[in-house]
Amino acid sequence: MAAQGREWRVQGIHRLALRVPDLSAAQRFYRDVWLLSDQGRDGDFEAFRSPAEDHDELLLCEGATQIAHLAFTVGSREDLGAITARLEAEGFPTRRIADELLFRADAAAAAVEDPDGREIWLVVPQPGTAATDGAHPLAPRRIGHVVLWTPAQEAAERFYGLLGFDITDRTNAGMSFLRCNADHHSLALMKSVRGKTGLQHIAFDVGSLDNVMRNFARLRGLEVECAWGVGRHGPGNNVFSYYTDPAGNYIEYYGEMELFAADAPVETRIWGPEHKGDVWGLAGVPPLGFRE
Repeated sequence: MAAQGREWRVQGIHRLALRVPDLSAAQRFYRDVWLLSDQGRDGDFEAFRSPAEDHDELLLCEGATQIAHLAFTVGSREDLGAITARLEAEGFPTRRIADELLFRADAAAAAVEDPDGREIWLVVPQPGTAATDGAHPLAPRRIGHVVLWTPAQEAAERFYGLLGFDITDRTNAGMSFLRCNADHHSLALMKSVRGKTGLQHIAFDVGSLDNVMRNFARLRGLEVECAWGVGRHGPGNNVFSYYTDPAGNYIEYYGEMELFAADAPVETRIWGPEHKGDVWGLAGVPPLGFRE
């Protein structure tokens, strides 16, 4: 479906908050292996960011593996009011996040449940400052996109359309790619016939094919096994390599995502059964946990 109210739309991923069974192991991994900057505590969560980012974008706390919330950036308080009013009018109750419950990267926020019961935050961000001094040259630049399992893909697409997402591509495998800015996708939805509603993967932008390959070599040197890749996707055209974190979440280093003019009209493209996920034909079959 086409996005509703293009002038009032989310702008991209603000952060992902996850619960993980072993917080210490996850902290070490994201700091020492994945090269995120450890920002210490923010409320009940440990906060991390890509060094080039001006705000915390990955929050972790201890618990059974699941998404605590997924937050999208909203440009202003006025836009936040317009988006929440649209959600309410379409039957999705929202709630304002009290000031004392905001994270330090938030100036204002509201929350809503998507059709699969996930908590979605809409956040007007606080101005921040990137801390690139001393950062590893291969560190991620940002969380570029998040992919979610859904047993109710049409309902999920309709919901995210209310946030301003458009569908760029669909695949025969049941995946829809949604964009809200110049990136080919900031969100994707993977159809689950088994009722899964969790995280399918998180993707970190490292900028280029060279940086994906250099990180592949770096992680191999650390004896971190690549779960899938290196390859190049058809939808999005990005180079990819996938790994798993200590909680079993699939995580991606990617580069060279297809870009559009942010306000360009969207004509959804369809990828048929001949597409196997890697146009190079090098990566092989995705791991079982990555598909159904």
